[in-house]
Amino acid sequence: MSGLSIAGFPHSVTGADRRGFNVAADNLRFTADGVNLDVLWNEFQGVLSEWNRSRSAFAALFTSNTIDPFFDLPAGESDIEFDLQSEFGVPTAGRPNVDVIRGGLPLVWRDKSSRFTRAYLRDASAEQVRGQHAAMLEADNRRVFREVMAALTTRSEVGNRSINENGQQIYDLWDGSTGEVPPSYAGRTFNSSHSHYLVSGANQMDSKDVEDLIATIQEHGYGVAASGERIMLLVNPFQADAIQTWRANAPNANGVVAKYDYIPSVSAPAYLTEASIVGDAAPAAFNNLPIMGSYGDAWIHKSPFVPLGYVIAVATSGAGSARNPLLIREHRTPGERGLILRRSQGGAHPLVESIYERGMGVGVRHRGAAAVMQIKATGSYENPVW
Repeated sequence: MSGLSIAGFPHSVTGADRRGFNVAADNLRFTADGVNLDVLWNEFQGVLSEWNRSRSAFAALFTSNTIDPFFDLPAGESDIEFDLQSEFGVPTAGRPNVDVIRGGLPLVWRDKSSRFTRAYLRDASAEQVRGQHAAMLEADNRRVFREVMAALTTRSEVGNRSINENGQQIYDLWDGSTGEVPPSYAGRTFNSSHSHYLVSGANQMDSKDVEDLIATIQEHGYGVAASGERIMLLVNPFQADAIQTWRANAPNANGVVAKYDYIPSVSAPAYLTEASIVGDAAPAAFNNLPIMGSYGDAWIHKSPFVPLGYVIAVATSGAGSARNPLLIREHRTPGERGLILRRSQGGAHPLVESIYERGMGVGVRHRGAAAVMQIKATGSYENPVW
């Protein structure tokens, strides 16, 4: 069997070659530095338990969890109106007459095996074995991050959407598909051309781009003060540098005049200013997600993992809130949720060959609770690659 090289490991990592024979690895119980393999196995299981409780800040802030393959949401406002009361009359009966949107959620299983030969475990230290485990955790975190962000930023119009095993469409944000009209909110109505996948119209981001993203979310009732939600703006560090220069009533890129001041968060380095800050500065972090500052109603998080040329705005009520835009679907059985570490079949110690697996799927539930803008002069929105 061919070897798999792991950076920093002095030996190749391959599968144990059984061919019908008991191998010496079956009786191996200690690493080269004397750590019992049973202790390491139990340690890994404990780490996984904690790992599954504390999902990445991105996933937790923008999602909630479900075990169902679909969800139902009202497609409009209730039409019930109270009657004018009369002295002798009886009030008419009322019931909500609201259409329902049913959206689907996928469930996809992915796995990866960790294999060690007897020679490797005999000569490896406990830290080298832990390094393999850490690499698997990082791969899982990367997968969850990519799937969450792809669900937010991938436009998939009617006719191009994925279907789950129950035949239900897996929705994106409002995308301008013919025949799909967002429900009215606070007297405001929309048409089927309404989209949350925007193009800036210029090669440089300006303050109006961010103001448009905020307005696109708030006009549906998300991220407004009364909702108790907060709009998070996710930007690449290059775009974050530009935002820090914005000042109210002063021009910025493309000659646009900003409505608000950029205000650094409480974690920002000390700085001098001639103006006084009215109101509270943004916190250093929100649900463990670092905050660099605020602009208008948005708190700003910069990350090199956000593709250059894209700005993402998301309304969140906090980790796991049902008002968050995305749903993560997991298996109905509690023991089949999260990242799972299983021992492979066979008589060898589980560390010799073990399998990491996770079953999950992500779909948009609240189609108006986020918006994405691509920064470019012309053309239609193009999905980013994660």
